[in-house]
Amino acid sequence: MTKQKVAFKFRLINVFFVVYVIFLAVLSPFLMIPAFVLHLLGSHKTADRLVNGIARIYAKNLFFTFGIKVKVKGIECVPKSGKVCFISNHQGLADIPLIVGYIPKTVGFIAKRELHSIPILNMWMRAMKCVLIDRTNARNAVAAINKAIENIKNGYPMVIFPEGTRSRSATMGKFKPGSFKLVTGSNCLAVPVSISGTYKLVEESGVITPGNLILTIHPAIDVASLTAEEKAKLSDSVENIIRAGVDSV
Repeated sequence: MTKQKVAFKFRLINVFFVVYVIFLAVLSPFLMIPAFVLHLLGSHKTADRLVNGIARIYAKNLFFTFGIKVKVKGIECVPKSGKVCFISNHQGLADIPLIVGYIPKTVGFIAKRELHSIPILNMWMRAMKCVLIDRTNARNAVAAINKAIENIKNGYPMVIFPEGTRSRSATMGKFKPGSFKLVTGSNCLAVPVSISGTYKLVEESGVITPGNLILTIHPAIDVASLTAEEKAKLSDSVENIIRAGVDSV
């Protein structure tokens, strides 16, 4: 394929992306009405499943639309029940739709507070039990972690990215041990997740680029059964598991 054809293909893909985002912005409020009504009627679990189902369809269609192939390994490692926290490396912007689309659980994320100002997105974040955190405010950060712990204890799985920011490459950053307060505080099932290839979709070229992704789900660690010494080393242990699971794609 010539450079001109490749450039045209990339431009076309990015035009599709703009159209897709506009489509979601128009359609989302209407799709959320049934979930809102279910909450009012007290059917919270049904409403949550509806929100998760819609979000999963959106995410999978997003990857399909832009020619992105996803391979999932270890899907059998996703806990069927219990208190759950997924712990993942963070390569790029596509990590969140990848997790939402291909992990069969209703999950929330700890996200930076600035995202609350984005219309439509803030509505979805509330519906998915996301927790907003202000990293410049220590008191707010503690409150956010406590809220996320409460979510997990109430049966709403959370996702954390212990690197703290996108690596924008295949090279993982060092995990921040403080983020594991969410895991040890909830005594949950900690599920390590390795993400491979998402940085190539946007971060590497600056435009949306088709590619291959691998999502690897590792066996859960029962934090409640760990000794105090094992909990102290949990950050390093999980980091090693995730790092070893990152593939070259």
